[in-house]
Parts: sequence; C-alpha cells; structure tokens
Amino acid sequence: MNLPTVWMSLPAVHLSDRVVTREETLAEVQANFRGTPEEWARVGRLVRTVLNACGTDRRHLQLADASAAATFAAVAVRTLIAEQGLTPAAVELLVYGSIARGYLEPATANEVAVLAGLGEPLCYDVVAACAGMVMSVQDVVSRFAADENLLTAVVATCAAVDVGRLNHDIQTAADVGVYVAGLTVGSASTATLLSRERPQLDGVPLPAGRIVAFYARSLPQHHALCVVPFQGPFRSEATEMFRLAKVVPETCRETVRRAGWTVQEVDLWVVHQASDRVARQIADQLGIPHAKMPGIHGDFGNCESSSVPLTLRVLHDRGLLRPGMKVVLCTAAGGFMSANVALEWE
Repeated sequence: MNLPTVWMSLPAVHLSDRVVTREETLAEVQANFRGTPEEWARVGRLVRTVLNACGTDRRHLQLADASAAATFAAVAVRTLIAEQGLTPAAVELLVYGSIARGYLEPATANEVAVLAGLGEPLCYDVVAACAGMVMSVQDVVSRFAADENLLTAVVATCAAVDVGRLNHDIQTAADVGVYVAGLTVGSASTATLLSRERPQLDGVPLPAGRIVAFYARSLPQHHALCVVPFQGPFRSEATEMFRLAKVVPETCRETVRRAGWTVQEVDLWVVHQASDRVARQIADQLGIPHAKMPGIHGDFGNCESSSVPLTLRVLHDRGLLRPGMKVVLCTAAGGFMSANVALEWE
C-alpha cells in the first residue's frame, strides 16, 4: 500500500485521580439490589464472574456531565503540545475521535480546540464508537495523501463517564448480560500528533511510529448489540459482542498483509482493552504468544476510544514498546467494526 509518510507520536494521556476497585463496584451493585439474600447470591456471583473474566480490577473514573468531555480532552491536547515541543498554532487539523458528547452540533473538536488554545485548526469529529481514534488516524492519513500542504494534525479522545451512563441497578441475570459491560468502563483522555516529519524536541528525535498500512471492516447488521442512548445507561449484549471478536483476527491478518509483514513478524499488538480474556482469545487465534499482546485492562478498564492510545503510552512507559518494533494498533467497536493501523516504531 502506497501511503504518504506520516509519523504518529507517543500519545499524551490525562487520567482522573479517582480510582474505583472491583470490590467497590460490587458493593455499589449490592447496595442497589432489592431482592432477597438468596437472589443476591446468584446475581452477585454472575456480576463477579463477568468482572473476573474481563480482568477488571480497578478503573480511573471521571464521573461528569457529558459536556465536560471537551474539557478533559483539551487537557490531553495541552499535555501533548508540551511533550512534543509544539506551538498551539502549529496544529493545523484537530479531529475528535470519541463518543462522549454533550450536544449534536457543532463538532466537539471545535470546543476542544478553543479550550486547548489552538487557534483556528480545521476541526471535525469521527464517531466510530471504541474504534474512533484508530478510524481518525486512518482518516487523517488520507487527508495527508490528498493535501500536500497539511503538515500537522492532532487526534484527541475522551472517555469521560457520564453520570447517567453507568447502571448499578442490576436485579436479574438478564440485567447482568446487558449492563455489566458498562461497569468495566474506565475514563481517560488522550491526544496524538500526526505529522509529515518525525517529531523532534530541541533537535532530538522523539519516540514515534511511521504508519505503513491500515484496514477497517464493518458488520453493520450487528448495530443493535451495543447502544449508548441519549437518555439512560449504556447497554451491551456482552455475550454476542464477545462472540464477534472472532472477526478481529481476520482484520489483523489483512492489516499485516497490507504492511508486507507476516503475523509472526509483528513484535507488539496494541489492542482495544475490552477484556483480558478476549485479548487472549485473539492472540490464540493468531497463533502468537500472549506476551506479544499485553493487557492493561486490569489497571484501567475499557477506556473506549481512548483505550488503544492509552495502551500504547502505558506499554512505552513500561519499557515494552521499543525502537525497531513492528506494531499493530487493533480495535473493535459496537456497530460492529474492527479497525487497525500498522506502525514501524522508531
């Protein structure tokens, strides 16, 4: 695949100071339970089983009105500008790639740009559920291909949990299947620089990856399995959504093929952190060691469209992302969609 030379920076991350543990989540569900102790024993066991299977130990949780999403995303953008040694005016394009929004118009990216002090970049949103960041990167690379004058762009995300989206009112086994996935969601905002030149700070090259390929696939017939309504809590038919994870290895193989690699040549798979169990299943289907697909769900939960950039940053900070690596960013989302980007990390 012939793509323009586009570098992707190390993402900047902003996390809430509030941390919620698995036991605190279970205690809140129990506090809202109205059945008998015997009924709670059954329902509580199911809730714990799901959280254990996902590996949800702790989550940073930013409970807020939906309109606050732009504020949190702007913090990550300002952090990115400082880390990359940019001036705010250098950002020519800002894409907001998340689903948490306080209004339908205008694009949330406009508010993020104002709050981050960016000046007048071109602003728009990419709404693709948990795949929003990766789809935004794909879109921006296409813009680089179409506009030779475009030099720098930023993709921002925010997973700020609206106060009305979490549902601890779980009374039956059927409720567990629909609402418990929402209790694995964590909060994080991120910002990532995309540029024609490798980022440098005071003449020293900064960690970045050159984008070599991307691929996305949708299965729209499954659109009703995961829904975030305007009013009411997040709903997900978790069992059916997890079954669709079988599609993800297919998109991974196609991404690798487009990059000119083999699956075994990929050094690191940075996957959407919906569940530790699902990540292991994907690794098994690809025939790769679990160590090549490390998970951070246990520490952060499912941070929606912020999940992949957060994971990339955490793996770098833990010394698992190193120069010379072939890296695949891989995400899956309600809709149903799977979207990937292949990088050569420098």
